[in-house]
Order: sequence, then structure tokens, then C-alpha cells
Amino acid sequence: MSLPAQDPTPGSRDRSGLPRDTPGVTEDGAGARERLLHVLLSVQSDIIRGAHAPSALERLLSQLLALTGSEAVLLAEHVHPAGAPPTYHRVVALPADALPSSWDTPTSREGTPCAARELRALVETVCATGGVTQTLTPGARRPVLGLPLEVEGSVVGVLGLAGRPDGYDADLIEFLRPVVHTCGGILWECRNEQRRQRAEQEVRQQQQQSAERLRLVLENMQDGVWDLDLLTGEVFANPRWMGMLGYGEGEIPSTAETWMALRHPDDVVPGDKIRREHLEGRIPLVEIEQRMRHRDGRWIWVLTRAKVVAREANGRPLRMVGTNVDITPHKLGARRLQDLVDVLPDLVFRLSADGTYLDHYDKNLDELAIPRQSIIGSNIRQLPLAPPVLDKMLAHVAKVIRDGKVDTFEYMMVLSQGPQYYELRTMKTAPEEVIAIVRNITERKLTEFRLLQQEEELRRHRDSLEELVRIRSEKLLRATLDLEEQQAQLVQSEKMASLGQMAAGVAHEINNPVSYVMSNLGTLDQYVSGLTPLLEGVRELTRLGAPEEFRAEQLEHMRELWQREDVDYVLGDMPQLIEESLGGTRRIKEIVQSLRSFAREDTGEPQLVNVNEELASTLKIVWNELKYKCEVKRDFGPLPLVSCHPTQISQVFTNLLVNAAQAIETKGEIRIRTRQEGGEVVVEIADSGKGMTPETISKLFTPFFTTKPRGQGTGLGLSVSYGIIARHQGRIDVQSEPGKGSTFTIRLPASAPEAPAES
Repeated sequence: MSLPAQDPTPGSRDRSGLPRDTPGVTEDGAGARERLLHVLLSVQSDIIRGAHAPSALERLLSQLLALTGSEAVLLAEHVHPAGAPPTYHRVVALPADALPSSWDTPTSREGTPCAARELRALVETVCATGGVTQTLTPGARRPVLGLPLEVEGSVVGVLGLAGRPDGYDADLIEFLRPVVHTCGGILWECRNEQRRQRAEQEVRQQQQQSAERLRLVLENMQDGVWDLDLLTGEVFANPRWMGMLGYGEGEIPSTAETWMALRHPDDVVPGDKIRREHLEGRIPLVEIEQRMRHRDGRWIWVLTRAKVVAREANGRPLRMVGTNVDITPHKLGARRLQDLVDVLPDLVFRLSADGTYLDHYDKNLDELAIPRQSIIGSNIRQLPLAPPVLDKMLAHVAKVIRDGKVDTFEYMMVLSQGPQYYELRTMKTAPEEVIAIVRNITERKLTEFRLLQQEEELRRHRDSLEELVRIRSEKLLRATLDLEEQQAQLVQSEKMASLGQMAAGVAHEINNPVSYVMSNLGTLDQYVSGLTPLLEGVRELTRLGAPEEFRAEQLEHMRELWQREDVDYVLGDMPQLIEESLGGTRRIKEIVQSLRSFAREDTGEPQLVNVNEELASTLKIVWNELKYKCEVKRDFGPLPLVSCHPTQISQVFTNLLVNAAQAIETKGEIRIRTRQEGGEVVVEIADSGKGMTPETISKLFTPFFTTKPRGQGTGLGLSVSYGIIARHQGRIDVQSEPGKGSTFTIRLPASAPEAPAES
């Protein structure tokens, strides 16, 4: 708790307020003040000379501890940053272990005086109130004194004393005023010094960082940066200064003369002139494009920009700084661009939104409608064009500026060389500007006109050709129909010719069954003649009302007739005669039906046909050609149906079978084999005849080619057969060797899968 200053006991204190019987204090009040002032002056002098402030203050407080007879003394710094809680830092504490260095984590140790431990709470109270505070310890009830160290209205710290037996009165507090002022000033100056040192350190760090950044920038710049001392000619530059010429750092002297010696001879005079004008102050800046000799011998283009940055009072230049930039790619690109522009036949203009010419490039002066010297500043409306065309042109320019897209516009002008057509291609280059490329398209327009005329003429020719093609197509169609009709007639003729050749054989085939049918009919006639009386007698017997005597006579007469006519034999022979006659008539019917099928014309529509059945029917027709000298062997396999014209296929089989029989001179064999291979029906007809040579095979299917004697063949059989198979999307092949017979193989596409047909 706070205590008022105590009045001194009479006779126990001197005028300084110090106790007379304090151990270790022998001076009187005046001597104590003198000693204290001496210590204060010594400490201040040491700090001014650069001594360590805490050490000097510790020496001061140790003297203060002895002069006041206190058990502990503390000098603490108070720091209260804006927007943050206050903190307290121990500067000096005597004895040394009285207080910890951090006030945020206070600790106490065994043996620490109770008064010293109480100083912590005292410091916080003094800083909070800003006034002198005196309290008593709870146990020993010894006084503790806290004095604020105030500088410029702010409490910068606290001076604390504890454990003085007689307490701290007003005289003693007054005695401590110089110490309070000195300690406060020292803490304030120390704080300012720390701030200054921190600021200087931050400035040094910033300078170091800036210098490092500048060094990195200079080392990594693609431009040469240099600083020229105009008095000595010495150059301070980054590595790129000579690096762009291929020289490493230190390879050649860093002087202005070195650089000047590498210039192209043609660039020396104009470059020196510009530099001299700038040094004399007539132009504000040096800007030169010059060629420099590279280390490898080639010339590179360098853009030099420089300026004088220091002059004497009389205007004499002292220092110049500048940059060098390698613009070789730019110059080469500009040269290529210029070469490209030079070969363009176009006029190039830069126009404002209102149609005013701002710049131009015109290689062909004959195309200019405005004098060249008057173009810049003139307007599109000065062109010799009709007002509606000019309005459209300006609207075109406004549209390009508004939309930002390239657009074209065509117009016509009448010049001295006649009407000229132009194409205006415009592109936006600035908010209110466009680049306009004007190209003469007169030749193109004339070509377009000619093309239109040619297209019209071609259209007329096309129409006439289409009419001609239509007429000829009709003629061709009629010719095709005639040809098809003739071909059908030819096929039918060949068929009838084949039938004519086989007529005798067919007649013989029919004559045999006709002969024995007629013979049987004659025998049957005789049998009927013999049986007629017997049958009449039977009729008489069956008549009603005949007398008994007549019946007996008739029965006897009939017995005689039965025996005489040999009726038992006749009755046994008649069924056989009838059966033989019926078989003959059936044979005749089959031959006639086969002839009718072979001779009939096609209906025009293909039919689904069993090839095995067609082969069997054809064999019946040609059998007379085969049976006397050929043994026919059949090997008919199950086949799918084939979509074809059956009479045409039968004609092919007839031609091949007849040719096979004719190829056998005396006695031989014909083998007929059918099978299915994938989606095809295969028919093989092989003979054991005399065979053919390769030369004969190569001409075999040629129309009118035949190996038969004159008058025995038309030469159309195999040609017609080949055409028939080809029209059925099939193919016919032949294999033959002289003396080894021939094999003809026919392949026809099968129709949709169905149940196989057997022979």
C-alpha cells in the first residue's frame, strides 16, 4: 500500500535526509550529494565517450544503493508501442539476481530479498500512474519506493529502491532527483540510439538489396549500359557493353577510344557530328544507329542512346551515361520488310476517321489521283469520284474502325489511261486511324469480264452439246436395242443351228419309240381282229330270248374260235404291248418337251433354276450325239438355286456337250461334275478327246472361229456361250492339252441360300 513520506526523527538524519547511522555511509549530506554528483558526471562522461550504457548505469546504481542504505535497486525500461500491450525490460538490478530479465515471465529464486521481489509489482504501478509510489512489503513491512523516469511527457522507465530500514521520505526523494533525470535521459538517448541504429541498418540493407538488384539487372541486361568519364576517357560498363560484340570482360581496354575504333568507316562522320552537337548543348540527346565490328569479323547494327549528366559551371561536360542495343535483327527485319514493300504494286495510306491522309507509300506515281506533294493533309473527298462512292468509302472506313476487322471495298476511277478498277483493303491501327492498301485490279476485273463472257459462251455450247448428246443418246439407245434384238436373234439362230445339226439324231431318237409303238399297234390290231368274232358271239349269248339250242351252238362255235385265235396267248401279250407302247410315247413326249424348252425364246426375266435338272434335260436332247461313242459319267452334287435364263444356260450346256462328243474320234468318256464352292455353283464338263493347243485356246471364244471342217460349224457356239455366262456375272474357263482332252469349268453366282437341290 502507498505510504506518505515520513518525517525524520530529530537527531537521526542530516540535512540530506540520509541516516547518520547507515552502515557503510560516513559522509554527511553535503558529502553524499557531492559524491552522487561526481558519479553522475562520471557516468555521463563515460557514456558520451561510448561506454556501454548498462555497465555505466550499474556503477551509478551501486553507488546509489550504498548512499541510500537500500537492500535492492532496480532500473527498468518501459516500452508501450501503439496498439500493443506495454512491456518492461530490466536494465540494471542489484543485487544481480534480484529480478529476471523478462518481466513477462517473472521468477523468484531462493535467497532473493523480499524487497527486491516486490519491485516487479511496483514498476507496473508506477508506469500506470506516472507518479512516485511507495509501498510496504506484506511480511517484513519494509518500504519500497518507485520513481518514474519521465522524458518529454512520457514515462520511459522506473527507478526502484527497496529495503531501506527507515523508509523513503521527501528529502530523500528530492535527493534522488538528479539520478532520476540522469537515468531517464540515458534511457531516452539509448532508445533513440537504438532507433537510429535500426534505421541505419534498414537503410544499409535496402541499399545492399538495391545494389544487388542493380548488379543483377546490369549483368543480365541484353543492352550495354555504360558511364563515360569525359575527362579521362575511362568507361564503367556492364558485361553486355562489349559482350554484344563478342568480347569477354577484360579482353580489350574499357575506354571510349576502344569503342570508337570498332565503328564502321561510313558511320564515323555522322556519329561524331551528333555527339559533338550534344556535347555543345545544341541537341538534348545522342541517338545513333551505327555498325560495329564483331569479334568474328561481321558487322552488327547498334543503337546508341546517351546524355551528358554532369557539367562544370562553364558548361564543360564531365560525365556521360548511355546504353547500347543490338538492333541487327530489327534492321534485318526492317530491310526484309522494306524489300517486301518495294516489290508490292500497291499504294499504302494511313487515314484518319474523317478520311484525311496522314501518311503514304506510293511506288507507282501513275496511280496517284492527287499530286504526291499534296497528299498529306488532303482528304478522300478530293478524289475524282462520285459523291455516293465517296460516302460509301468513308462509311467503309468508319465500319473498320468500329468493328476492328479487315475489310475490302472496290471502286472505279477514270484516269488518263482510261477506267481503272481498285480494291481498298483497310485495317484498324489506332482508335481513330486505319491503314488502307489500294491495289489496281483492272486486269483482274477485265479477266472476270472475259471469264463471264466465256462462261456464257460455254453455257451456250454446253446447252447445244447436251442437246446433241441427247439426240445421240437416243440413237445409241435405239442402236443398243437393235443390237440386243440382233444378239437375241443370233443366239436363237445359233440355237436353231445347233438344233438343226442334231435334227437327224433327234429324229432317230424319236423314230425308235415310234417304230416299236407302231409295231405294237399293228399286233394289237391283229389281236383285235381275232377277238372281234369272239366278242360278237359273247354279245349274241347275252341277248335275251335266244332258244336253248342256239346258245349251245354258239358256245361251241366260241370254243373253236378261242382255240383257233389262241386267245390265251393274246390276253397274256396284250398288257406287255400296251406297256411298251406307253413307254415309247413317254419317251417321245420327253424328247419333244426338251426340244420345246431348248427352242423357246427367253421371257426376259431371270428364273430360279436347278442347274442339275437343266443338265439332265440337255443330256436327253444331245443323247443321240453321245451314246454311240461316249460313256457319260455324272457326279451331280447338291446345289443351291441359280437366278438365270434357263434356255440360255441349256444352250451353253448343249454346245459344250456336243463339242465334247465331237472331240472324241472313236470311243471315249465325258465326265460331268457339279458342286458348290462358297457362293458359286461350279459345273465341270471334261472329255477324253484330242485336246487343243495354246494357240487354239487363245482364239477359242472369238466369234466365227472354228476347228471343224468347212460347212460343219458356224464358229459362234463358244462365243455365244462365253457371252451368256458373262451376262450372268459368271465366268467360263478351259484347260486342255493336245492328246489329253479338255475341261470346261463354268462358275455361276448362287442365289439367296435355300435348301440344296439334288439330282
